[in-house]
Amino acid sequence: MYFKDNKHKEFYENTIKQIEEIRKIDGYYRSFIYTLGICEITRKHVNEIFDMASQEIKPDALVKNWQTGSSKKVTELSFNLWNDFAGDDEKANCQVSHIFSCSYAPYFYEAIKLRFPEYAKTIEGEEDM
Repeated sequence: MYFKDNKHKEFYENTIKQIEEIRKIDGYYRSFIYTLGICEITRKHVNEIFDMASQEIKPDALVKNWQTGSSKKVTELSFNLWNDFAGDDEKANCQVSHIFSCSYAPYFYEAIKLRFPEYAKTIEGEEDM
């Protein structure tokens, strides 16, 4: 697994440990937490993006003043990986051409592999993780 930097890795590992104390971790959580950890802004505002207790995304996070173009893409992809969220209004643009047009794209691929490990195979048929 590739991390953007040490802060990304620390966020992922620490958050996963916290969640493991209360529930089993699956691909949804791994991809969601990995994605939110890519960006400093989304790490800082994780509680405004997701309610850990109720396990629900907070779509209103997409229109908060602290969002930047890149942090919004991180949030949109994390929501989409969590529950196929595509937005029902002007809040979200979850199209691949929109989300992947930023410098975080290599890490977005990693998030997809975490969410769909059964399909994350190399061409030779070996797992790429």
